[in-house]
Amino acid sequence: MSLPTPTPFKINVPPSLLSFIHQRVSTARIPSGSIHPPGEEWAYGPPPSVMEHLKEYWSQKYDWRAVEARINSHLKMFTLPIKEGTEEIEMHFVHHRSDREGAIPLLFQHGWPGSFLEVDKIIDLLTQSSDPNAQAYHVVAPSLPGFTFSSAPKSPSFDLQNIAAINNTLMQALGYSKYMVQGGDWGCMIARVMAIDYPENCLAVHVNMVPAALPVWYKNPLSLLQFIAWAVWTGGDKQGLLGRMISKAQNPKQSPTPSPTPPSEC
Repeated sequence: MSLPTPTPFKINVPPSLLSFIHQRVSTARIPSGSIHPPGEEWAYGPPPSVMEHLKEYWSQKYDWRAVEARINSHLKMFTLPIKEGTEEIEMHFVHHRSDREGAIPLLFQHGWPGSFLEVDKIIDLLTQSSDPNAQAYHVVAPSLPGFTFSSAPKSPSFDLQNIAAINNTLMQALGYSKYMVQGGDWGCMIARVMAIDYPENCLAVHVNMVPAALPVWYKNPLSLLQFIAWAVWTGGDKQGLLGRMISKAQNPKQSPTPSPTPPSEC
């Protein structure tokens, strides 16, 4: 299968979008908050003083163009259209080749809610380590479909197998018929699928998140009981916190969504 040559890519956020974001931040309303005893200022979320400081920083001091220039100068980025089933994804990726002999192709897959920038601080260590005896790598760090500068699939059924297939095609297009994969969070799931679906190409996998199944009751009854107790103890709090974060702000009038009305008040 022949693919077009990757196109060099530079980040260039439109000025109109930057102006829109700046306006949203600079006009954000910070609620007055409640008075808490010393040491409990964070009991109900970030104190207003902290949020005011962040608002000032993001609206008056943060320089996106400087960050954009640094990313563009440090990371070699490309795009490549890849077909998978009925979809065609414009894949954005970082690609740094090492000049060291014996360098191993490595696909570095970020997770959710991460981005290709997860590889920024380590890519030089992987490709050009200061230790001449350290293993070197040719690093490919794609953006997940729909993340940052990769286009999004149109079908909601686009799954792990599809992403794994696209990643494998990308590695083949770059000349890496055999490679290893590093994945964290969602990237962990994708790395596992790549190892299963493409064992002749994906020769090794390293993950920094390990999903685990429930303990089998007849093999580990104590572990299962501990898990159940932990789930009961934390489940209600987590579910309640999630619901409140989605629907309420610290001050109801600041919430982006209306506060629900209890049935008794309808």
